[in-house]
Amino acid sequence: MAGKNLLSAILVAVLFSVTARNAFAVAPPTFPVCSNPQGSLKASYDSGSHGVPGNSSNFTGKDSVYTLSGDTLVQCLCADNGQGIQTNWWKVSSLTSDEIAILVSQGWTQIPDGSSWGLDQAPYLAKNSNFACFPGTGGPEVLGASTGDVLGLATTGNAAFILSVILSGLTFLGIGNFLNKIKK
Repeated sequence: MAGKNLLSAILVAVLFSVTARNAFAVAPPTFPVCSNPQGSLKASYDSGSHGVPGNSSNFTGKDSVYTLSGDTLVQCLCADNGQGIQTNWWKVSSLTSDEIAILVSQGWTQIPDGSSWGLDQAPYLAKNSNFACFPGTGGPEVLGASTGDVLGLATTGNAAFILSVILSGLTFLGIGNFLNKIKK
């Protein structure tokens, strides 16, 4: 009886060590909304053409960038047509490539070098959301609250991991039935 319990414990340990995976849960920093900008003003342009990371369109209007911390900035673009685009910038020098890949899968855009956007020469992630500005003013005056996206849940596994858990469960069920038959 003790030998069967030992064998079961060894099988459990082996199967769980083979199927165990790291769960990467990266919590992005919080960002204020452009309807209530915060931080120190880094740059402000009352007019001109502006780009948005991950969007190939060219926008004309007012653009303001606020520094929130050493690693975070928020950009508020109010296009002449009243469309507002908020871009949350996050310097990600300290994140691993796996963590960055998870955040990209959650809608962030990877920017390998922020210097082409007027930021530090470092890797960044950028995430856009929309808000409404008064047409023509391009200012921080906002018609409604920000309509940003939900950041989403952390990616904690994939299909291979789920399949391995199911197969492990079926294996243990089979071993349990086999041991139960031997016991009787």
